[in-house]
Amino acid sequence: MNLSLSESERTELRQLQKQQRDDAGYVKVTVILLLDKGRSAGSIADDLGLDDGTVYRYAQAWQRLGQEKYLVHEAPGYWGLLPSAGLAALSREVEQTLYTDVRALGVWLRRYWGVDYSVSGLTQLLHRLGFSYKLTTPVPCEAAPLRQAAFLAEQLQPLLVQAAAGQAVVYFADAAHPTHNTRSTRVWTRTGQPRPLPTVSGRERVNLNAAVNAHCPTQVHLHETDCVNAQSTKSLYEKLLAAHPGEQPIYVICDNARYYRNRELTEWLRDKPLVQVFLPPYSPNLNLMERLWKFLRQKIINPCFYRTKGAFRQAVLGFFDRLDEFGHDLAALLTLNFHLFPSQTTL
Repeated sequence: MNLSLSESERTELRQLQKQQRDDAGYVKVTVILLLDKGRSAGSIADDLGLDDGTVYRYAQAWQRLGQEKYLVHEAPGYWGLLPSAGLAALSREVEQTLYTDVRALGVWLRRYWGVDYSVSGLTQLLHRLGFSYKLTTPVPCEAAPLRQAAFLAEQLQPLLVQAAAGQAVVYFADAAHPTHNTRSTRVWTRTGQPRPLPTVSGRERVNLNAAVNAHCPTQVHLHETDCVNAQSTKSLYEKLLAAHPGEQPIYVICDNARYYRNRELTEWLRDKPLVQVFLPPYSPNLNLMERLWKFLRQKIINPCFYRTKGAFRQAVLGFFDRLDEFGHDLAALLTLNFHLFPSQTTL
């Protein structure tokens, strides 16, 4: 089967072919260009990894619909509706503004670029541009990226290098208060059908104070307490000192909670080889323990139902006895790569 394109059609398809690399639309355009060159349907199918029927279907669709309709047929979000400048502007708009509904973004495109997309077409286009629809990440509005960057370069990184050389030990410390109550979470389920997860009405908590070794993600020291305060922090630090009885300094990276800055705790640490290093205010992104708490919620708390607080507490504490089981995941999660918060977006 041969097709004959006009020079203008051929030029347009070649331009679109360059824009469509690594995308399903690339095959759709390339099939027509190769048929125009006189290639057989069988050879095109072999080269592009298709079956002969697909090549014939594309050719018939092009003949039946014409080039303009062919390009949008079965692909409402085809790149051709927007020039490259429009695609770049769309990407910037999505990165700068929070859109909870793709229809609102369609209104923006219609207003500023004069193009109309269907909901499914615009959704497909956003996926091709590298966007996905997911939960937002809470970010402290008081966070100071420049101050965080300075802390990372001038204090944290030198300590991590020193620890990697075996000249010190670095821990990240933080407290958490897991609540005995089920939270909704994202799971795979059949479309159109709810996925019930039982809940309880309790608000009882398990109070934990913990520290994770920066260079050994499965080495976590934990202290359960009725109340996270200076005394429970002292008990946690005693565990760290017992785990590293040599002369190596132990650096604990922690936030600015009052119990870390307690006067009695500071006096107790004065003759100890343990030094607290305080993070800039509002910097959970620089604390590895924050990532570990999130992992605990994902694996133990959110996807499971616990009828009693006792069962809940046992599951939470049992997680820390099973850290070796999660070694691969923790090594990938608790890397020493730290993300600095970007500037705020608007809704």
